[in-house]
Amino acid sequence: MRKFILVAMFVLIGVSTYHAQTPPPQAAPAKPNLDPTKLAEDWVKRLNALDDWYLTADGKESPELKQVVDSMMELYAPDVLAEVPPHDPDQIGPVMLRGSANVRKWVERIATTRVRILYLHKRQTGERGEFEGERLVYTAPLPWGGVGITFQVIGTYSLREDRSKRFTAPGMVILQYGEDGKIHRMRLFEPELTQVVPL
Repeated sequence: MRKFILVAMFVLIGVSTYHAQTPPPQAAPAKPNLDPTKLAEDWVKRLNALDDWYLTADGKESPELKQVVDSMMELYAPDVLAEVPPHDPDQIGPVMLRGSANVRKWVERIATTRVRILYLHKRQTGERGEFEGERLVYTAPLPWGGVGITFQVIGTYSLREDRSKRFTAPGMVILQYGEDGKIHRMRLFEPELTQVVPL
């Protein structure tokens, strides 16, 4: 019996020594919280910030230009696929952009050609006709993980070259976020661009 107790003690000491030397398993990185309302608000906020930079006295772009573009690009995955309205007035139909490098060119073009950018997440009133209304975000879980969201916007801006003209367009944004919290697909519709004229 004494031999059995000694053997059992050696086994227990060996097992406890092994566990003390073995590092604890690494916890999987936490997945980002994909709150649809916050995702929509963040996208609109960063889009509106694209004109938050200025030209220096000698006509050079300030460092803030790169910062606002970088901030917008933080939202996108490297392999993002984006469908956006055309910048060329002679082009008909949307533009398809593949990869974050091409999306970055589109974002830079907005930042360098537009001023007084103001996109508003459109509110909708209910059946009772509440005055304030709600900013609706329609959501759906994606079959491959992540979440898809869509919401209505109204965009207004002026062109940097001619600040006297102001343009507006109703629109719709469709974003597909992966489980990594990045946008993998985007569609921005602005079907009816019109110039704002005083009455």
